[in-house]
Amino acid sequence: MKVLFVLPNIAVGGVERVRLMLMEHLSARGIECRLALRQCRGELLGRAFGLAPVDELAPRGLYQFVPSLVRLIKREQPTHIVTAFPDVGILTWLALRLASSRAKWIHTVDVTDAVTDSDGGILDRLRFSMRGRAAGFVHRRVDAVVAVSEGVHAELTGEQALDPRRVAMLYNPVVPDVELGLPRAQRENGGPCRIVAVGRLTPQKGFDILVNAMARVRGSWQLAIWGDGAERPRLTRLVAELGLQDRIQLCGYAPDPFRAMRDADVFVMPSRYEGFGNVLVEALACQCQIVATDCPHGPREILQDGRLGELVPVEDADAMAAAIERVMSGQRRVNPEFLLDRARGFSVSKSGNKWELLLHRLAAT
Repeated sequence: MKVLFVLPNIAVGGVERVRLMLMEHLSARGIECRLALRQCRGELLGRAFGLAPVDELAPRGLYQFVPSLVRLIKREQPTHIVTAFPDVGILTWLALRLASSRAKWIHTVDVTDAVTDSDGGILDRLRFSMRGRAAGFVHRRVDAVVAVSEGVHAELTGEQALDPRRVAMLYNPVVPDVELGLPRAQRENGGPCRIVAVGRLTPQKGFDILVNAMARVRGSWQLAIWGDGAERPRLTRLVAELGLQDRIQLCGYAPDPFRAMRDADVFVMPSRYEGFGNVLVEALACQCQIVATDCPHGPREILQDGRLGELVPVEDADAMAAAIERVMSGQRRVNPEFLLDRARGFSVSKSGNKWELLLHRLAAT
């Protein structure tokens, strides 16, 4: 089998990171993988070049994407093509038709428009509507749709009325097996509670809610927010306005999120919405005590209805602060072995094996 993965770029993000882990797993199993990018840019580019051949489709402009992909498909003759994001899906569909390819096409859905925010101006609403139409177009033309969580699967087969036989629910391969059970950093006696959050600095991730919540949290604590993005200037101003410069640090891009989490006592995910929530699984693997918003989709599913961590309402800084205080004080503590056991269900080997079965099943049709 030859699998071609198509993405816009390889910047840091949940989709991009799990694609590389999946490629690494499949390559180790003897499946030839190749990565096609609209543009060769992103923090993960060096790692991508170390895993598989990488092709740049449109270095000078989007007009190059389809002709370049057509030539690549004709030359390499992949047996499977894996895409994400509706716009990439439409362009790939066109390239497949022009190349007269018989490759099996798989499209992953990491978040649905039902949980994203359509508020904003006319242009924002128009983009939202077009993205939804594009997603529907793609979902009805692929050989298989992969939903990354039960919540996304239920939406696709319910509200979007996709044929359940064409929709597979496969968890992301989030945790490299070598990360499971590594020792945690020990907290200094009398030292502040070490709190960490990880993610792109965008409105979706809700770090403004977390900063406001921390202004209400009593006791001794330090918060490290790992990630970068357009919201950084706004978050920096908010931290200064609340007088928390000495307690909250915006750390930038995290090359090793597992290390950041193993150094923490508490992990917080304040997202407004998710398709899954990869960082929660990473926190489980690092045996962090967890506070997360009960947003769609992922946290409730991953944390087993709150058994493995505190779930709080979205946009509720007061509830988040109260939950953080409960965890800090030890009033709420989950056995680390339970956290680790749950993380094993999202290991690269376990998820990768299920992907392998899907590839073989499609190849046989």
